[in-house]
Amino acid sequence: MKSLKQLLFTTMMVTLLFVTACSSGSGQTGKQPDNGNDNASTASTNEQSTNKDKNKDKVQLRIMWWGSDTRHEATLKVIELFQQKYPHITFSEEYLGSDGYWDKLNILVAGGNAPDIFQLGNNYPDYVSKNALLDLSPYIGNLIKVDHIDESIIASGKIDDQFYGINLGSNALGVIYNKALIEQSGLNPPSKDWTWEQLEKYLQQLNQALPNVLPMTDVSNNQHFINHFIRQKSHAIYKDGAINFTKEDVIEWFQMWENFRGKGLISDAQTAATYTETGPDKSLLIEGKAVMTVAFSNQLKAYQDLLQDELEMTLLPFGGETTGIWLQPSQFMSVNKNTKHPEEAALFLDFIINDPEATLILGTERGIPGSAQVRDALKENASKVDLKVFNFIDEAIANSREMDRELPNGSEWASVLLNAVQKIAFKTTSIENAAQEVVNAAEQALKK
Repeated sequence: MKSLKQLLFTTMMVTLLFVTACSSGSGQTGKQPDNGNDNASTASTNEQSTNKDKNKDKVQLRIMWWGSDTRHEATLKVIELFQQKYPHITFSEEYLGSDGYWDKLNILVAGGNAPDIFQLGNNYPDYVSKNALLDLSPYIGNLIKVDHIDESIIASGKIDDQFYGINLGSNALGVIYNKALIEQSGLNPPSKDWTWEQLEKYLQQLNQALPNVLPMTDVSNNQHFINHFIRQKSHAIYKDGAINFTKEDVIEWFQMWENFRGKGLISDAQTAATYTETGPDKSLLIEGKAVMTVAFSNQLKAYQDLLQDELEMTLLPFGGETTGIWLQPSQFMSVNKNTKHPEEAALFLDFIINDPEATLILGTERGIPGSAQVRDALKENASKVDLKVFNFIDEAIANSREMDRELPNGSEWASVLLNAVQKIAFKTTSIENAAQEVVNAAEQALKK
């Protein structure tokens, strides 16, 4: 009897050991064999997630932005990538150049028909005052992840503790020049610490060496460039809720450029009216008819894409009491206050600033990204042009001070500045009268 019990016990133990060995996966206790099943499981999970999104209610978001063809192509690729991840969300896109963008957007806002998502500049406070923007505070740190983004970058879209825009990148204004033409002139490239006096001397040398090419485009109508000049006097176009410059500041600016114009160092009146230098598609630099122009660092790629000659970038001229250089948020993406799909819009904003593939596609075209992780990734894969932008931004940061808020209704003031410059160039008004018009327009902009 005893031996029968021992036999039964032994049989049971053998059976148990056999079952245990079979279930342990090739003898690896507690582990599954490395046969690709983990990847298959992940793929299955992703497929389930995609199918889950497909089963959600269909949502269409309207989106609108301005920029060059380079920006359009990159943004459309990112939208396509986003839709692959969220197939229940589709887009109706509208994009155009900077000319006419603000007029169209203002009409849409006034008519209560603004897109769900639209691109703004540092003038976004104008649209806050129009009650047109959604407060994104509930989504910051949740749907819109900001863990790896510089705090100052995030804060740039905040007014009175409410977030109205997601900063897409930062830039600095600088001088873009044609390296090949400067080599042809026999001159050294512009110095990184040149002054206004040295700028004029350099333009004169270029004029002598390259008589058939303009040394510089007429950028006296550039609202940011005149602000740089005024900031060097410890003034600003707008500061602490008030106009912070004088008629004399503007007169000095206009006189300097009229002097350049009279010496043939910049575009004449008719040429400047045709080539307004508002972007690469309206620039003499692209046609090889000018050596230098002024633009923000994020535009360098768009300029280079349209020109075979190699371009370089350097800092704006120094002078006055202090530096005028600042690091400027390039653009913001904001959400319509009346959107019916705020969460989907927030998802897209998160995607364009955090998704690794999306940020690589966008690169630096809208500025240097605020995410430290994204910047590091971009540097590893940066093109020659993008590395120039990173290096230029490093120089700008080292020579900058805190930026001032842009003038409310600044686009209207910029139009008056452009008209004033053209009237001076065509000699239909005096510099003094034109300067007064610019001051008056700034004061009027504050009253609206």
